[in-house]
This record gives sequence, structure tokens and C-alpha cells, in this order.
Amino acid sequence: MTTRTPEDVLAGVLRIAVGGVEKIVPTLPIRATREWQASLGSTGDSFSPKDVDDWTPADASDFSSLSLDVILGAVVAYDRTGALGGREWLEEHADPAQLFTAAQQMAEVAFPFAEDTRMFLVALVVQSVVGSSPPSSTNGPSPIGASRRRPSSRPSTRAS
Repeated sequence: MTTRTPEDVLAGVLRIAVGGVEKIVPTLPIRATREWQASLGSTGDSFSPKDVDDWTPADASDFSSLSLDVILGAVVAYDRTGALGGREWLEEHADPAQLFTAAQQMAEVAFPFAEDTRMFLVALVVQSVVGSSPPSSTNGPSPIGASRRRPSSRPSTRAS
């Protein structure tokens, strides 16, 4: 992992090596960082997981391909200025390890309180590719249409 120099931190830039070239990418301001964070973990494609022992080569290939697409999308979304050359350039020139390193550098700036940004980024990618099941909750209206209990109008403690 590349450590940012104090000058790069002051200038608000990341030095990202892709395709044999070092490129300078401006870091995102807070509002844009929030938008970028919100966009992570949401893709149109999804992978239906099954026990890894039952994976076929096609399953492994599908997971790998979707994971790479998620990382590429995250890197392109972070690079609002196009300093990295855009999606097409990256697909033609960057290798997967360079792309992951770029995403990790971006995540280190966007999630400064994450202790292990590599694992944090991996978790976001897996969540994005595999998806997550909707949360289970007992709050809210009954799915079968039963009426809800009305709150008591009596105070819960006796007055002294």
C-alpha cells in the first residue's frame, strides 16, 4: 500500500499506479465522499451463493468477474475528474491488482476510521456481488393484515 506524503494529503490527491503510469487523482470532498460511500455495495448484477465446496469453475468465474466489475465501478465512480482515463482506458491498461490497490487507496480516504480498509473493501465487494437478504423485523404492520395494539392511555407508573 502506498503511504500518502504530507504534501499529497495537503494537496488532496492520491498517486495511483495503473497501466504502468502514475496518475494523480483528486480526493473527494465530504459530500461527494458520502455519495460514493452510498454507491458502494449496489450493483444491478448479483451472484447466488452456494456452499463453496459445490462451486463449479463457472461459479468461480462468475464471482470473480462480478467482483472485478464492482471494483472497476467503484474506482471509476471515485475518479470524478477522469484522471485515471475512464472505464475503457482502465479495462485496456490496468490489471486487477492495480485496480484493487486503487480502490483500497480511495477507501482509506473515504473511510478514515476503518482499521483494516482491505478487509472493509473486500466485505463491501462481497456484499455487492452476493447481496444481502432483507432484514427480519417484528416492527411494523403485520404482513397478514392483523390490527396493531393501540398504545395504552394510562401512565405506566403511579403518581406519588
